[in-house]
Amino acid sequence: MKSNLTENLYNSYSKYFGKSLINKRFTHDNILPLIKNLNDKYFKIKPLGFSIEQREIYSIAFGKGKTTVLLWSQMHGDEPTSTMALFDIFNFLNSKDEFDEFRYSIKQNLKLIFVPMLNPDGTEKIIRQNAIGIDINRDAKRLQAPESQILLDLVEKYKPAFAFNLHDQDFRWSVGTTNKLAAISLLAPVYDYDKSINESRSDAIKLVADLRSEFEKYLPKQIGRYKDDFEPRSFGDFISGKKTSTVLIESGREANDINKSFYRKINFLMIISSFDKIITKSYENRNVEEYFNIPTNGNFMFDLILRNVNLKLNNKKYIVDVAINREEIYENNSRMPGLKSNIMEIGDLSTLNGIEEFDCSDLDFEEGKVSQSVYESLSEFNNENIRHLLSEGILFVKLNDELKERQFLNFPFNVLRKSSNYFSKTALNLPANFIFYKNGKIVKYIINGWLCDANDFDKIKNGLVF
Repeated sequence: MKSNLTENLYNSYSKYFGKSLINKRFTHDNILPLIKNLNDKYFKIKPLGFSIEQREIYSIAFGKGKTTVLLWSQMHGDEPTSTMALFDIFNFLNSKDEFDEFRYSIKQNLKLIFVPMLNPDGTEKIIRQNAIGIDINRDAKRLQAPESQILLDLVEKYKPAFAFNLHDQDFRWSVGTTNKLAAISLLAPVYDYDKSINESRSDAIKLVADLRSEFEKYLPKQIGRYKDDFEPRSFGDFISGKKTSTVLIESGREANDINKSFYRKINFLMIISSFDKIITKSYENRNVEEYFNIPTNGNFMFDLILRNVNLKLNNKKYIVDVAINREEIYENNSRMPGLKSNIMEIGDLSTLNGIEEFDCSDLDFEEGKVSQSVYESLSEFNNENIRHLLSEGILFVKLNDELKERQFLNFPFNVLRKSSNYFSKTALNLPANFIFYKNGKIVKYIINGWLCDANDFDKIKNGLVF
């Protein structure tokens, strides 16, 4: 069983998947009952203190071994992947099945200390920082945030042999100079400007190399090495300097997996595999050079690059590339996001990569049109008249309803409020809404940054409200 541990867990993962955390924008209130329902025969739950807004922060301990492993997640409130994975791990540790022998080995050899949500206030607001705007991962020296003090107290109390600093990264980073997205980026953080390697960092380096070698099977050429510039305010670097073998895991996401379910599974597997490697010390068979051969995060990719766009301005034609990204937006702290496109760059982008690319060289370009008619309600729209509007190149619909506080709607067009004076324009930092023609016939739309065929608008998640 042990030699095939990760593969067997990969195939058995559905048994441990926590269905109550499917939406990545869960809150502190969502995880509290999950923590309190953990079997106290196996887990020791301890309140550690409170966040700025008085949400209680907990540690969850498992095992009685001599080697302490500290793991913390969501010190950045908008980075949820590993938190979901940790609750899947709790489900695994709380189960009885064919992995019982391995669970017993964990319990006897390791003392696991988990902090599944270090920054509950940031999680509530879907922001990186805590409630007063402090980036907890830049507070390791000054320690002004109560959340930072809680983490340092754990480090000082347990003096862990290993620490796992669990984060999400922007999913658009490439692996090295390739056009492959970095699914996971790993790092053994440095502890000084010289990037010295002592015994504890060497162990972290070898563990990272071992993980990368094992998980290439699941993420071929999609595992990168996070950039390792020394940042003395960062907890990973700070803890690494305390002779703790520290591993940073940064999770990306698949382009169309907004709730990050697959990389949640990879986190689950990677962390449990790490427990096995720490127990058996299998990582000692790796060498430092393997770690430095992992390509670092390289170029920043774009959601969509339109190549060779025939852009006309003042009766002059320019051939340019257009890079477009789509970012999540939340209304009134809703947990369900919309997406808003932005034109990020215009010009010669030949050295840059898009997750999706489209060559426009033989097409004519035009801005999206605005409807002449003013509609009273969105209830007036159905598939038939939406298709008719789009066939006329109308990507903006005028509406009498002011749609207060709305930023987006789940329709394949944009809406102009009665009071709006917005007009479509292809310019940096504005949404992307335009049309491509061939021989006078529409062949492609760009609607809020999505590229779709003239007869197929199912791909468009939402339009914007202006």
